[in-house]
Amino acid sequence: MKIICTTVVRAAEHGSNHGGLYVIDVEEERVIHYAPYDEHFVNDNERGGERGLRGVCVLDDRIIVASATSLIELDKETFEVVRKFEDREIFRSIHEICFFANSIWVTCTALDCVAQIDLDFNLVGFYQILGESKSDHKALTGKTIIDPSKAADDDNYHINSISSTSGRLTFGGLIADLYDFDSMQVVSPMPTIEGARSFQHNFYEYEDLCLVNLTGFNKLCLIKPGSTLFVDIPSSKKVEYHADEIAENNWNRGLARLGSRLFIGSSPARILELDIDSNEFVREVSLEEDMRHCIHGLEILEDD
Repeated sequence: MKIICTTVVRAAEHGSNHGGLYVIDVEEERVIHYAPYDEHFVNDNERGGERGLRGVCVLDDRIIVASATSLIELDKETFEVVRKFEDREIFRSIHEICFFANSIWVTCTALDCVAQIDLDFNLVGFYQILGESKSDHKALTGKTIIDPSKAADDDNYHINSISSTSGRLTFGGLIADLYDFDSMQVVSPMPTIEGARSFQHNFYEYEDLCLVNLTGFNKLCLIKPGSTLFVDIPSSKKVEYHADEIAENNWNRGLARLGSRLFIGSSPARILELDIDSNEFVREVSLEEDMRHCIHGLEILEDD
């Protein structure tokens, strides 16, 4: 089996690599392709800003990878760049992308918007997400089509998760439930632990369960009808620390599933494999030891 993932290097300086693309042979636990990312960025937000590469979408004939402000098409065999579509008016701090209804759906996180892009990189629709800020979470209440030039750079709801793994488009925010994009109905409420809510990533729906990376608690949550299970994600023992207070060990983001095999991204950049039948970790593939290197996008590339 092969998986593909991207990274963001927190607090990376201008002129240096601030992310990368990795293709990993899981069984052999080795990187078979690596491409550093050192394109110019203009946002100095040390937590990430415009650094690095973001969501990944694997199609039958191509791979689409996002940066903070662009979509990049890669050749599926060579992983070379075929073309790139950058538009800072449409794209602002992209987090995740997915394929649904013959389009690429993009979370324009800083704009509280979701963009629908066709496979020729034309804008099909641009949706502003509406909501309310509650005392301990965000309630998403609706959406409206707007012109991208009218979008405000507010990042009120931090829309950071979008997927279509169960036949419908679902999405969520940093501290929000999982919503059906079409109806805006709640698909799954965000989990709590002793009444507390975690900021989260990768809130995904499958036919048999929902999964969510509770990054703030260093836990994975499996939500099934009638039960909710929390799995502790172990910290890396191979860590090169920094004193910049931006990066941290065990920052968990990135999720991909194939049957009972679940792959979780973490920092310093590594992939953990969890058997969700036994809820035991069976593998760890380390990519970097510098804890500033954080996994962002993660997908199954090839199932042998």
